[in-house]
Amino acid sequence: MKLLSTLLLIIALPVALVAQPANDVAKTTFVIDNGSSTMVIEGGSTVGSWDADVKVLEGEFKIDMEALGNGVNGNGIFELSTFSVPVGNIESDSRRMNRNIYSYLKEDDHPNITFTMTSAEVTENNGSSYEVLVNGVINAAGADHEVSFTTEVTINGNGSLVINGKKPLNFSDFGIDRPSAMLGTVRADEEIEIVYNLVLTSR
Repeated sequence: MKLLSTLLLIIALPVALVAQPANDVAKTTFVIDNGSSTMVIEGGSTVGSWDADVKVLEGEFKIDMEALGNGVNGNGIFELSTFSVPVGNIESDSRRMNRNIYSYLKEDDHPNITFTMTSAEVTENNGSSYEVLVNGVINAAGADHEVSFTTEVTINGNGSLVINGKKPLNFSDFGIDRPSAMLGTVRADEEIEIVYNLVLTSR
């Protein structure tokens, strides 16, 4: 009888281990603090530089803070549930430019720019600062574009997180022609750069 019980335990143990979800880890949910966060779209043109501020950022992150605090590297520490930018909340200092931005981004049909993260690998940690390699897909003007970039994550003393970095993109990545004005005599440069400093607070 004892032998039978032991055999059943040996058989059941691997099954029980497999049945446990691999990502069943208590993660802290963070949201973007719009009052403290910034995101700027920077570009150039035939007559000089320009920029536009992203006034509203919507995003929810789930982060394994224990693994992060213990200096664990690898995937699975960061999870991005949602991230979007309402096109109507992108603003420059020119009403005409704002209208052009909304038109080129096809706001009526595609009111949000979204980012879907496929992986986030912590590649380096230095105390309270971490380097993360992020892969995912940006959807803008109805077109998908795969991206890969490195971002820096810092844990503040008050428990909030700061994610900052920059990512160059091209208008053509989303099937957008270079914006122009004055009958084509003024044209935007093909490349733009997204500069961001996101403050995340737990909830």
